[in-house]
Amino acid sequence: MAFKLDENLKKAFLKHRRGEYDQKLDDRLQREGRKILEENDPKKKSKTMLNIHMVFWMVASMAVYYYTDFYMAIKIDPRVYRLWLYIGCVLLLVNFTIAFYLIFWCSYHKKIEDWDSHAPFAIPVATAAFIAGMICCVYALWPVWGYFTPLILFTLFMGVLFLLTLIPI
Repeated sequence: MAFKLDENLKKAFLKHRRGEYDQKLDDRLQREGRKILEENDPKKKSKTMLNIHMVFWMVASMAVYYYTDFYMAIKIDPRVYRLWLYIGCVLLLVNFTIAFYLIFWCSYHKKIEDWDSHAPFAIPVATAAFIAGMICCVYALWPVWGYFTPLILFTLFMGVLFLLTLIPI
């Protein structure tokens, strides 16, 4: 979301940033900054669980799942490279396990807010596991859908991701 600043405020900010300090200028920047923060405070936004883009991704995911016969293709299609699919699923499971550890165990059970200092390895390992897992899954399913495979997997991922956000925690 871009914030619209009037030209004078923008010039004042740039002047302040260059080190040309002025008390009047500093007061104005702080006042305008607080105003912008108050206008865009996420706590004041509506608490609706569903947004249009969430519904879009979930419906698109259901449509892709249905019209591609995703379950049947995964289960019985002989063109699927099973070994790569299993490796990809294990890597995605590693990613979800790390997410479960950080979100539920560290945040809710242990009340640890700073994940980076507690487990500095977790986010990089989860990221690498997710990327490698998706590459393995795309490679495994490429013979079935060809160039549509990354698009299909991305759509299914987004639908599942937004579905998981509806779980109250």
